[in-house]
Amino acid sequence: MEVHFLPQAHLSQFLQVLADHARVVVPVKVGKGQYKFRDLNEVSTEDVALEYLRTMVPPKKYFFPPEEVLYRYSTETGYEEPVLEDEPPILFGLHPCDLHGIRVTDTFFGDRYQDRHYLRRREQSRIIGLGCMPDEKCFCQSNRTDHIEDIYDLFLWEVEEGYLTLVRTPAGHEMLHWQRDLFSFASREHINQHQAYLERRREAFTRQMPTSDLPDLLRFEQDSPAWKDLGNSCFACGACSMVCPTCTCFNVYDKTDLSGESGERVRRWDSCLFRDFTRIAGEEHTRPERSDRVSNRYYHKEQGFVEQFGMPSCVGCGRCIDSCIAKIDITQVFAKVRSSCGR
Repeated sequence: MEVHFLPQAHLSQFLQVLADHARVVVPVKVGKGQYKFRDLNEVSTEDVALEYLRTMVPPKKYFFPPEEVLYRYSTETGYEEPVLEDEPPILFGLHPCDLHGIRVTDTFFGDRYQDRHYLRRREQSRIIGLGCMPDEKCFCQSNRTDHIEDIYDLFLWEVEEGYLTLVRTPAGHEMLHWQRDLFSFASREHINQHQAYLERRREAFTRQMPTSDLPDLLRFEQDSPAWKDLGNSCFACGACSMVCPTCTCFNVYDKTDLSGESGERVRRWDSCLFRDFTRIAGEEHTRPERSDRVSNRYYHKEQGFVEQFGMPSCVGCGRCIDSCIAKIDITQVFAKVRSSCGR
C-alpha cells in the first residue's frame, strides 16, 4: 500500500480533477446538523462538508436505490432489463462505519443469490474514504467498525495541514495520478501525526455497546420483557430501517399499463417493522404484534446475520438513534435485555 500526503490547500483542486474525469458524490450540509450526499456538479468544492459524521440516507442508495425498475415487459418484446443510466460514481468522504456497511450489503447481495443490479453498480463505482472524530451517538468502536482495511480505493486521514492518503487499489492509484503533483510522499512526521490522531480518536468514543456475547445472549432471550416494552414505545414508522446502511428489505410489485400489454417490475425499499411486511394469503400476518417485529429487527442485526455470515449487520453509525421519533437507542435496547436476564 502506498502512503502519500495531500496538502489541505490542494483538496479542492483534487476534487475538481476527479470531477473532470467522472461523476463525483460528496457530503454536503443541507440543514442544521443535517447532511446528505450530492453530486459535485450540483454544488461547489467549498460546499463539501468535511466535518460531517453521518448523512441522513446512507451511501448504499447508490448501489441499492430506494426504488428501481428490475425489468420491463410487453407482449411484443418480452422481458428487457433496463440500461443503468446513471454514470458510475466516485463516492468521496465515506467513513469507516459506512464502508463496513457496504461490506454487509456486498455480502447480502453477492453471496448465494447474486443480485446483478447491485453488483453491476458496485463493481463500477470507486470509493474514497475519510477519517472522522466520533460524537456522542457513534458506537462503531464497540462493533469494531471504527477502522477499515479494504472496500475503499483511497482513504484520507486528517493530519496537520493536510491528509495522509492511503492508496489501496489500482483504481485508487489511477485517481491519484490524474494529477500526481498535488501529492507528495508521506514523511515520518506525517505518520507520527496520524498515530497521535488515532489515539485521540480512540479516547473520544463515549458510547459503548458490548457485542462479543450478544449472539449467545439473544439466543436465549426471545421472551425477554424488554421486547414488549420496546414494542410499546416503537411507532413502527420504519425510519430506522430507511436510514440504516445495512437494511436490505425490499418489496417487489408490477406496474402494468391499462392495456395490460406492457409494464414494469419495480423494487422498492421496505421495512420488517411494517405490519404488512409479513402479510400472506388470507390477510394473515406472521408477526402481527409490534414487539415481535421490533425484536426481529434487532435479532437480525446482532444474531441472525452473525449466524449466517459471521458478522453483525449493525455498524454503529448512530443513524437509527438520530432518526427515531420515539427516542429509542439501540445501545440501551441491548442493555435492557442484559439487565432483564441479570447479565
